[in-house]
Amino acid sequence: MFNNAILTRSFATLALVAAFAGAMSAQRSSSGGPRQETLLNGMRVLMFSDTAEQVKVRIRVHSGAAFDPQGKEGLMCLLSDAIFPNQASRDFFSDVGGGLEVTCNYDYIEIAASSNQEGFLTMIETLAAAVSTPTLDKEVTAAVKAEAIKRAAELEKQPAYAADIAAASHLLGTFPYGRPANGTPASIDTIDFADLRFAYGRFFGADNATITLSGRYQSENAYRAVRRFFGAWKKSDGRVPSTFRQPDAPETVMKSVPSPVAGTGEVRMIARGISRNSKEYPASLVAAGLIETRLRNATPADKRELVSVANNANILPGTFVIRFSDISRPDNGSKPVEVNEAVPKALGDRISQAEFDAAKRLVLAKRALIEPTTLWLDVHTYSLRSAKAEADAITAVSLADVQSFIDKLRAAPMVSLMLFTPAEETAEN
Repeated sequence: MFNNAILTRSFATLALVAAFAGAMSAQRSSSGGPRQETLLNGMRVLMFSDTAEQVKVRIRVHSGAAFDPQGKEGLMCLLSDAIFPNQASRDFFSDVGGGLEVTCNYDYIEIAASSNQEGFLTMIETLAAAVSTPTLDKEVTAAVKAEAIKRAAELEKQPAYAADIAAASHLLGTFPYGRPANGTPASIDTIDFADLRFAYGRFFGADNATITLSGRYQSENAYRAVRRFFGAWKKSDGRVPSTFRQPDAPETVMKSVPSPVAGTGEVRMIARGISRNSKEYPASLVAAGLIETRLRNATPADKRELVSVANNANILPGTFVIRFSDISRPDNGSKPVEVNEAVPKALGDRISQAEFDAAKRLVLAKRALIEPTTLWLDVHTYSLRSAKAEADAITAVSLADVQSFIDKLRAAPMVSLMLFTPAEETAEN
């Protein structure tokens, strides 16, 4: 009788736990968060459900161009090109009513694909085959290299791109963010198929990836398809943690470099920034918007859109960049007067409540436009607590937090660079 009583209480307790778990599950579902699963090979699965007719799949590998070996810049982005190496492999997604986009940056490689509902399962199978068994041979390597070299050469002809790369290199040297993620024609030329295979085995594994699904689809069928087709994707050989040698202190004297386009110049002022998972990240977002507004207000109306501030928060501490573009007549190759005057003032003036409120509203408005799948993927890439925790931190950021960040930025070494080639100099040559 005693045992029966204990058994009865145990069953009751189990029933209560089950009911509580079911309630919690229902609460998570109603909160709008995705269904989360992890396959045996370590790949994380996030399943969003909405009313969109088109089904979207995003696969993010949480390693990017920061891991390019020195002298082989462009390796990871070349690997991303090799996953779908020709137009025929990409045309499939158009045939099923969708599209394909592959992104490579310092922090990750991402494949974004879409299809109609009828082609959804075929799309999953196609993506799984592409990422788990890519063709990384000499022929494919030669083809993607040729395109990458052409693309890198075209980028180097753009003054804004050339100025960004030159300024980052001047500040950071060989630190990953000081080297071009897309590589240069010379660095890409040194890469062979063995390099691609090595990078694939080291970084492009299921345990280093997250997949998201969104749109109208049947959840259980989709999850079974993901398990079936992606289950064979192997784990990576073993990633190396991000322990790069920090750059030496930079020279802060204005550096001049030639422009690829004569008569058009670019000015950059760049300092070390913060990482995406830093507690200062929310303050840095508001600070970037506030400083940009100040600089634009100090610039003639017809030139304001040519002034911008970039807050590059990466896995490791990134960069904070002030850009003045399309400067056609610099004063004897030195910084224009408005830069000399406007930047110190933008960083030195104390923040008013009205300025802070306006900059913060803009940050929150931009945040609201970001797709939920992106925010959830960022949680995995940047080791964030959660998308909600980051949103709450941005909402809670104060004027004092932003002023503190700007004060630190003003005290940090800031590199200045002008990119310009006089038109008459080109004509003489």
